[in-house]
Amino acid sequence: MTELDPEREFLLKSLDDLEVERAAGDIDEKDYLELRDAYTARAAEVMRAIDAKRDVVGDEDRPVRRRRMQRAVAAATLVVLVAVGAGALVASMAGERTPGQQVSGSVAGTQAELLARARDALGRGKALDAVRTYDAVLGKDPKNPEALAYRGWVLRLAGLSDKGLESIDQAIAADPSYPDAHFFRGMILKQDRKDPAGAVKELRIFLASNPTGDLVPMVQKVLEEALQESGQSQ
Repeated sequence: MTELDPEREFLLKSLDDLEVERAAGDIDEKDYLELRDAYTARAAEVMRAIDAKRDVVGDEDRPVRRRRMQRAVAAATLVVLVAVGAGALVASMAGERTPGQQVSGSVAGTQAELLARARDALGRGKALDAVRTYDAVLGKDPKNPEALAYRGWVLRLAGLSDKGLESIDQAIAADPSYPDAHFFRGMILKQDRKDPAGAVKELRIFLASNPTGDLVPMVQKVLEEALQESGQSQ
């Protein structure tokens, strides 16, 4: 397994969900084409990267392979937590999740109900339902930091990194104290923008908020990597 395998699975599942949404008439043709092209391009990029990593690993000695596998497992777990299990993460950091909420159909409801439904959608890997529900939240409250931050992260996972970062930046502008937005921004700066120094600042803000859950040691590991890459000390 490489750190990119969970992202590949997320993208392929999202493509399947996109076809279901189109067949049901729940998405217009313009949005369908934009998302389909973005998912497809990112999936192809990820699969090429996975093939390249596997080719390199085959020629390395056993200790190096073991260390790389340990890092890959940690990174893969991080991606799974954020891309697939984000509903549980948000529930522990941003309030209680409403059990039994359904995301399909109407997106009417109070802001709290909509956010709970979006968390549920993320927890079940329903990215399109989550984005639609976050859009409904933003229709009521354009500066809601949770909706802006998580909508941005889902867009980034779909391959729309620039649009995702724009939404996350809006979340930080709306509420600089909202920790999740700093985590997402740090990951994008490190992974997409190759800006480990910028990532260090954002990840430190996130960890300074005293978050709970299994995500913390993984974020600390990413922070250590960013510090090393940027030549900074602890």
